[in-house]
Amino acid sequence: MSTIRTAHPSTVAAVKSAVVATLIETLLDMDSEMQNSLPEGSYGVRLIAPGGIGSLVSFKGGTTGTLIQFLSCDAMNRTLSGEKAFLLPLPTGRSFLKGLKAFSSCATAVSKAMAFVPEQADTQGIHKKARLLLTAALQGVCEVYNHDHWIKMKSASLPEGSIAVLVAGNDDLSGTITQKNKIMTYQRGSQTEKANAVLEFSDVSVCYGVLTGSLAAMGELGSGRVMLKGKISMIQGLFPLLDRFGEIMK
Repeated sequence: MSTIRTAHPSTVAAVKSAVVATLIETLLDMDSEMQNSLPEGSYGVRLIAPGGIGSLVSFKGGTTGTLIQFLSCDAMNRTLSGEKAFLLPLPTGRSFLKGLKAFSSCATAVSKAMAFVPEQADTQGIHKKARLLLTAALQGVCEVYNHDHWIKMKSASLPEGSIAVLVAGNDDLSGTITQKNKIMTYQRGSQTEKANAVLEFSDVSVCYGVLTGSLAAMGELGSGRVMLKGKISMIQGLFPLLDRFGEIMK
């Protein structure tokens, strides 16, 4: 158990809402059948809590349609954790009902996908779960950095620049974290030649094992199945962020 201060509800809400939004978009990118089942058209669902905390879930590039307003960050946190809490759906466009339906079905699909534990021989299932876990972790550490001021102080020495994270031979299992002007952002894909630091997994099973905790990251570093390149201090600066993210997503 960490000795650092407990995350503020607004930090938890910012992390969870951003991670859910990113996972929905990632799952839709992986599952054409799920994508085809969505209501027609482009629309967006915006989740919002007091203090401007929240995220946009974009369906087919849309940005308007539905606003889901929570009376508190705690209410948002409970809802995004699968519990019941009061929320107020409001229309922001003609696709209001489409947005509600799409968000409800996709949020349920994300919950099921994250709860799913693939068998050891299920290579396709492991690949899918590894991509979701990696996406959640990279988006999550960015939100922790941006919204948790206590942890940001702990990571004050983290230099500006970008960190590419990838699995060798798997372009879809990659992402880039960029820290500039004390703001951290995540984007899919990795451009290792432009990155200041690179974290590379040798294969999907190693990535999945490290992210689930079944493999020790330090042990895999020693074996060469996890490789660090460039400014190692940048990657080390992510550790407090990852610890906080793990606590929030328990």
